[in-house]
Amino acid sequence: MIYLTMFWTFLKIGLFSFGGGYAILAMIRQEVVINHPWLSQAQFMEIVAISQMTPGPIAINAATFIGFQKGGILGSLLCTFGVIFPSLIIMLLVTISYLRLKRQPWFKNVFAKLRLLSLGLIAAALIMVFSDAIADWFSIVVFAISLLASWRFKLNPFYLLILAAVVGMLFG
Repeated sequence: MIYLTMFWTFLKIGLFSFGGGYAILAMIRQEVVINHPWLSQAQFMEIVAISQMTPGPIAINAATFIGFQKGGILGSLLCTFGVIFPSLIIMLLVTISYLRLKRQPWFKNVFAKLRLLSLGLIAAALIMVFSDAIADWFSIVVFAISLLASWRFKLNPFYLLILAAVVGMLFG
């Protein structure tokens, strides 16, 4: 019975929580510390810390660790599947709809507008980050050289990031 309760709890979390991992953590805490006292507040905070350190989405990591702590491997699998199941179903429905409608003229028009919207959102994020990230002329020069190297020579962004950090530490 505990396994069904765990699955149902994390299914609700996956279905009704929006806003990313940190927003979901409040709902997870409400469920696993207060509604179902499976963990103490201290244990929950430890799981949050571990979830932040491990690769992957924080909510899925937290669900996996909480499930394992309460119900072993089966609990871990059920909690993880419960939290991702709603997103999986929604994406499956979106994909099926897209495949059926992609040749319709009105649908193509909607996606053309969505591309413009996405470009606008990316530009807005760039403007917000750019104003904080570019503090002085040195930052502008490092950014410009990195952008040029990435675009012209197709250099790996990871290596550019490391190189920019080293240049910043040595000369910035």
